[in-house]
Amino acid sequence: MARPWSNFSRIVRAVPLVGLLLLTSCLDLSVNITFRTSTAGQIQVDALAWRMAQGIQMVDGNDRVPFPATRTEWQAVIDQVNGPTGSGGLSLVSWEGADEDLGFRSKTVIGFTNARALEGLFVVFKQKLTLLQDTQGKWTITFAPQIPRITAADPDTRKLWTDLWGQTVWTFGFTPPGQPRSQRTLSLADLAQAQPPAEWTLSW
Repeated sequence: MARPWSNFSRIVRAVPLVGLLLLTSCLDLSVNITFRTSTAGQIQVDALAWRMAQGIQMVDGNDRVPFPATRTEWQAVIDQVNGPTGSGGLSLVSWEGADEDLGFRSKTVIGFTNARALEGLFVVFKQKLTLLQDTQGKWTITFAPQIPRITAADPDTRKLWTDLWGQTVWTFGFTPPGQPRSQRTLSLADLAQAQPPAEWTLSW
């Protein structure tokens, strides 16, 4: 069962979460990539912004990664990847969001038509993903999670944060064309580790 800060959290009753959230301090996150072809498909991002952790900041500086909290903000991310001509290969298929007892839950579906578009979306969130084809025609996707270090707040607060939320996870799923879905989960306890999580590679 996800904990109140699972993967990210924030709670205060007041305002709905309409501003940019922080990727490392307010969300329970699931990302699923389904390929229709070897270079095109859809990305579904399910996020829960926990009210309980609202206002907690555990990451400083360059490790702070904004997370879109509205349809408009997601569209801005897509426009950024697509560039001035709008021909980068990403499209916002759908977005929906609603308040619930635990916080604000959203579901975003994004289409991609080429490898560069998929890679570019991950770059925006400071993640490293590559999709390459070798000379024999085999495709390989490599995901190297870049998990920010917990650097903000005092030591006691950081320890409390880890105790409360360290067992929650981010989930990443990949479904290559004609292949079964593969899934990987990353515990937020990884935030406290000296080394980043290992790369994840799938080929077809």
